[in-house]
Amino acid sequence: MRFLPEAVVLLVALQSACAAAGPAKGPPARASERDPGRPEPSELTLPRIVVSQDETATIDELYAHAEQRLLGGAPGEAAVLFVRVFELDPDGPRAAEALYRAAEALDAQGEVMPAAQRLEQLIRRYPDNPLARHALADAVRVYAVADQWRRAGEAARLLMARYDDLAPVENILARGGLALAEVEAGQLDAAAVHVSQGRTVLESLNLDGAGRLPKDTAPLFFALGEIRRLRAEHIRFVPYPPDFLDRLERRCQLLLDAQSAYSDVMRAYDAHWSAKAGYRVGELYHRLHSDLLRIPAPAAADTDARRQLFEGAMRLRYAILLQKARSMMDHTLAMAQRTGEQSAWVVRAEQASLAIARDIRTEQEAIDRLPYSRAELQAALDDLARRRSP
Repeated sequence: MRFLPEAVVLLVALQSACAAAGPAKGPPARASERDPGRPEPSELTLPRIVVSQDETATIDELYAHAEQRLLGGAPGEAAVLFVRVFELDPDGPRAAEALYRAAEALDAQGEVMPAAQRLEQLIRRYPDNPLARHALADAVRVYAVADQWRRAGEAARLLMARYDDLAPVENILARGGLALAEVEAGQLDAAAVHVSQGRTVLESLNLDGAGRLPKDTAPLFFALGEIRRLRAEHIRFVPYPPDFLDRLERRCQLLLDAQSAYSDVMRAYDAHWSAKAGYRVGELYHRLHSDLLRIPAPAAADTDARRQLFEGAMRLRYAILLQKARSMMDHTLAMAQRTGEQSAWVVRAEQASLAIARDIRTEQEAIDRLPYSRAELQAALDDLARRRSP
């Protein structure tokens, strides 16, 4: 839509007003002679009019048209119109609301970063508008979804600095944003503090039990899962450590703890966060399997036969990890197909599923090439377990 220059818009508005007023007829009437139902001259306001080659509309009419497009399932067109309302009348009463609605429309269309930009524009230009508070909270959500965790932390920090009366769920959301930012910075202990504070608020609402969780708790529990995942992956097995069993036990416990946190993310029933969490759980098992198979044969495996026996026993023993990883990726992809989720995390899950399937085939082929049957390998594992049981 091509709009005429601002001077023409003003001229048309003035001409319309003058035509409506009619020719002047002497001095204005005294206050006692005026129609009591007619407003005083100071109460008259001219509506902001937009003129194009196709139509003439007031700002309110343009805003209403944008609302209709959004409700009619055309968020892209609605976003363009909302932005136009703001640009035509940036100091008008509809400006901040138009920016906020434009961000909503963009987010509904999946344009996450453009939505965040409109929210930031509102926050900077109209800091005292009541919508600025909602825009800050939405910015935390949007940046967390977009994996812009540093920016999510900045928005959360500003939200907490400006408003000391945050609702519990706003507080939990802000703590989640701060925790994600600390995770991205590698400050896991600082991230854990924010998670603990957010969970304290959650527990005060009696929402930390079983059942569905508020959507805004997803960033908090995802940050908790990331903390535990990263701590687990810091435990390595090469070179072979003398306390291997203790390390393996700690790694497995952290894996299960991380899986528990990611499961809490899924309790928020948000497809995007569930896809992230599901991918991470599958990745936990896949990576543990890879790390374990890198362990070199022990010194006692001093012949080819013993080294082959060690390799086969390791592959057979830890094949279950690949099965768990594939099951989690398949579950995640089925959820994404059911809900229509199409984020980058779904693409990651698709790629990981293919990689895991290749690893499973590789495992099976490697075991088949060994001079031992699966029964013999299992017997060797059982014998080893009996020796260690005391």
